[in-house]
Amino acid sequence: MPKQQHKLKFEISIERVYKTDLNSIQYIAICSDGSMWMGDATRSKLQHVKCKENKTKVITSLNTEVFGIAKNHSNNFLVATNSTKLKLINTMTGQITDSMYDVKPFTPTSVHVTNDHRVMIGAVTPANHVPATGRRVVIVLDQNGKQLSEYELDNHNKHLFALPIFITSTSHGNICVVDWSDTDDRGRIIVFAPGGDILGNYTGHPDVNTEKDPFKPVGILTTPSDNIVVTDLNNHHLHILTNIGQSITYYNLYDIGIIYPISLALSTSGTIYLGCVNKLGNAETTKAKLYELYYSGF
Repeated sequence: MPKQQHKLKFEISIERVYKTDLNSIQYIAICSDGSMWMGDATRSKLQHVKCKENKTKVITSLNTEVFGIAKNHSNNFLVATNSTKLKLINTMTGQITDSMYDVKPFTPTSVHVTNDHRVMIGAVTPANHVPATGRRVVIVLDQNGKQLSEYELDNHNKHLFALPIFITSTSHGNICVVDWSDTDDRGRIIVFAPGGDILGNYTGHPDVNTEKDPFKPVGILTTPSDNIVVTDLNNHHLHILTNIGQSITYYNLYDIGIIYPISLALSTSGTIYLGCVNKLGNAETTKAKLYELYYSGF
């Protein structure tokens, strides 16, 4: 790592490794009792699991398309599917029903619930064009489903997003969006203020990302210190950013044996859960790993 990285008191280590029943852990959402929901979009599968010894024990398994999952103010879970309405999973019963959160005529691509219970939904109008010609937005609703704001264009009337695939927020109310290119295998992190002003546009770190190895962000979270953590799938890295999207440091997960990191979530005990995709090209039966990481310094 470059010299400037060593000036930071920054640490990541593996606490535990769990074998799962999924091929890819694209989504993780943590329950208040420490159990979690995990989503595999490639197999249209959603599982409620508990971590036992070195594997996950399945409590409930649902067959449904999943493009995002987030815990709401009542400890139930909102799921983005191919419906204009978010689905609601009742934690007690495991039943899945329509929620009050509707983004018609859009289709959700991501969902996030803020600390003050606002629901943020990335969404697009259905289109098969490349590059995308339809609308691409982030919509903010209150906890009763009333729209508070919508983000689509910047101050120059240009589209903010190509595909808003993951969302998080900071304690200051900044909105952080993982935006994937619709024409090639790369992405960026856009951070903007509640008023819509763009604060940061992170496209990777020059030590890690090149034309040959582009930045492909996937999972994203905000730590209690209000820093942004994002996975760089194909380069096996974590990138650590400030709450306005400026680079602090990065970490090569390959050095500690972790490959293809995809999803992130904070545990109830303050560690980070990191979900991976099974090694590309392996047999269909290969199962994805879930890591529990200790971290400090960010």
